[in-house]
Amino acid sequence: MAALSKNVEEMLIRLAENARTEQDFVLTLSDAIRRVDEQLLRDVRNVALQHELRREAILGELQDLAGRLCALPARAPAQPVTAIDQQQDHQARAEIEAALNGQAGDWRQAAQNMHDEFEFTFNGQPRQH
Repeated sequence: MAALSKNVEEMLIRLAENARTEQDFVLTLSDAIRRVDEQLLRDVRNVALQHELRREAILGELQDLAGRLCALPARAPAQPVTAIDQQQDHQARAEIEAALNGQAGDWRQAAQNMHDEFEFTFNGQPRQH
């Protein structure tokens, strides 16, 4: 029996040594996982920061582009309207208001007037009937 108890004691000693070795392995693995986890967190934060920087740069470029697209050339100062232009403008407005108020006009005359206006504008002379 002494041999049996000696074998049991040796087994307990080996079992305790194996447990300590495995515990050391688990602690080493835990440290390695923690370090990898911390590195992954730093990498994710770095990627997020780089993304934000690229996003801000792109947004700035888009705002610059929008500013350039929406920038219109300055208008030339308005020229004074002559009395003849004002009279023609009043006649045109009166014709439009008459049409809107239900007063029917002659479409043939309107077409002829348009034709005369185009010829005067492009040829510089009124058309003779």
